[in-house]
Amino acid sequence: MIETLRLARRTPGVLLLLFGNFAVAFGSNIVIPFLAVYLTREQNLSPVVVAMAITVKFWSQQGLSMLGGWIADRVGPVRAMSGGLLVRAVSYLVLLSVSGPVQVVTACALLGLGGAIYVPASKAALVRLLGTGDQLRTVFALRSTANNVGCAVGPLAGSLLLLVADPRIGFVVTSVIYMVLAAVFLRLRPLVDAEEPTGADSKAAADADGPVTAVNRRNLAWVLACGFAFGFCYIQLEYALPVYTGSVQSASLVGVLFTVNAIAVVLLQVPLNQYTSKISSSALVICGALLIMTTSFAAASLGSVGGLVASVLLFSAAEVLIDPRIDSEMANTVPAHRRGMAFGFIGTAMALGGACANALAAWLSTDDGAPERQFWLLLVAVSAAFAVVLYAASWAVRPRGAAKVERDMSSASSV
Repeated sequence: MIETLRLARRTPGVLLLLFGNFAVAFGSNIVIPFLAVYLTREQNLSPVVVAMAITVKFWSQQGLSMLGGWIADRVGPVRAMSGGLLVRAVSYLVLLSVSGPVQVVTACALLGLGGAIYVPASKAALVRLLGTGDQLRTVFALRSTANNVGCAVGPLAGSLLLLVADPRIGFVVTSVIYMVLAAVFLRLRPLVDAEEPTGADSKAAADADGPVTAVNRRNLAWVLACGFAFGFCYIQLEYALPVYTGSVQSASLVGVLFTVNAIAVVLLQVPLNQYTSKISSSALVICGALLIMTTSFAAASLGSVGGLVASVLLFSAAEVLIDPRIDSEMANTVPAHRRGMAFGFIGTAMALGGACANALAAWLSTDDGAPERQFWLLLVAVSAAFAVVLYAASWAVRPRGAAKVERDMSSASSV
């Protein structure tokens, strides 16, 4: 972790980006955990409308991430980041001034759109500062750590604001944080956009890069397949696991499990990725982490407190290994002028995987909405199949001759 922090400190602009990601997650979590409560109690909206609004927000952020990435490629990562934050800031203020179902759903869609613009742009900006070397994976891990710390601290600040002030204050505070960040991020333009070609130069650069080669197209498909598999597995932490835990144990255990996940992710993110940085094969790391998720789902099927805690710990370890590897693989797969949209593709692939998983969970649920034990055993088989298929497919996307070089190196080392 110390080496990663040194790298971030000596690369101009990286610390500001990392702090910005923390501040964005912090500001969002001042409001988002309590948004449903606010809309039902303060705005007197029906639970159906509130559920629809929150669902629209999620799908707007994930489904429109391709659009957000395209915007980042067109106007530059820094301007897209600032624009996305301003959209989110305005959406929080709009939520304070509207009360009808249509207006609230529209404001939540706007909130998701702001996130869809910001996230791909922030990743593209980080790659622009650091390049695509091996160190990128550990800095992406540090970025995830900053996000998770913000996600852990934000709800505490939101709870405090609810105790000492009007519930609307949280919306205003978050909006102000985003507006200040949008202005501060503009300082990064000379660093991030310094080498970004514009106008005729942009067309020349695109022509120089040429079309994505057949190998890159295959690798792009493989990375997106990894994103789909990760989304399919990751969504269990947000839907199936909480509902299942509430049915087989006390509902209060759900909060404990989320706390365990938050702490584990923060503590494991950088050390695990630094340790696995010695492994050059992303396929080996990603597919190995999917097998860890297989073990996690098997532990969850036990239904005991110990099994559920072990499941979350294993899940957290797998999560922190997969996420940075997917991002770094995408950065190495596509040319610079397409990375924003490429990162957007990852969000969409994860959303599709999550949608399929939730549909499966709903289909195999009992009358009280909780998935049965057989659902977790099915997840064991599905996640293991993902690992095997993706690892086998990784050999097909390697550049021609790479496998032979690896075999020759192995033979030489054994002599």
